[in-house]
Amino acid sequence: MYHTLFPLLLTAALLPVASQARVCLPGYQDDDTRFVSELIDTAEGKLQVVNDRATGLQWFYCPYGQQVSDNGSGCEGMPEVINSRANPSDNPLMTIIMQANDRLNTPAHPWRAPDIKELFTLYNPQCQPGTYSAVGFPDPQLAADTETLKQRACEARYDPVTHKYIKPTEEQTQACNKLTEQSNALTMLQFISDSSSGDGYNYLQFEPSHEVFHEGGYSAPMLRLVRPIPNHSE
Repeated sequence: MYHTLFPLLLTAALLPVASQARVCLPGYQDDDTRFVSELIDTAEGKLQVVNDRATGLQWFYCPYGQQVSDNGSGCEGMPEVINSRANPSDNPLMTIIMQANDRLNTPAHPWRAPDIKELFTLYNPQCQPGTYSAVGFPDPQLAADTETLKQRACEARYDPVTHKYIKPTEEQTQACNKLTEQSNALTMLQFISDSSSGDGYNYLQFEPSHEVFHEGGYSAPMLRLVRPIPNHSE
């Protein structure tokens, strides 16, 4: 099991760099030569990707379901969250991947979910959250707004006359559950892999916590699609 723990003294000494939401160890600087942004053509128009020269992998700049913000500095919209407890008969991860490839129409170089080792190459142990500035992540304000919506959707409702608890409708329960999953994924920056421990898909948590690597278990992480960098001469 992988662990990334910051010593308390180093954590206290963290200084902000690059992004208001991210703090890194003193003296740390992103490697400006490793990641290269690119706009590629798809059936849905231009798509911003990030080419990792260190691994030869091409990643979606934004989590699946989000779009690049108007100012190009981050991602906006609500990302898809995917149940990590998938099984062969009910596998939302594979369904989303097939839908994405159908929409983008790139059969020669299909997109997929990363395995856990590939996903770890995007984890930056020098910073909190463990991200690289060249790769897009949801804005922290989206996590805060979603948490507020979750609290409203999930709050207990009482009849002001009888002072009795009002049982939520199925629609209200589903809305509460969905917002709870979205809030958790956004707050903890959880991303799913296609590696499985036999009890669901493994995932990483980029927001500081006791554990970065999560083996199976129940959650609903986000997805960042990946593929080898295409050879344009093919």
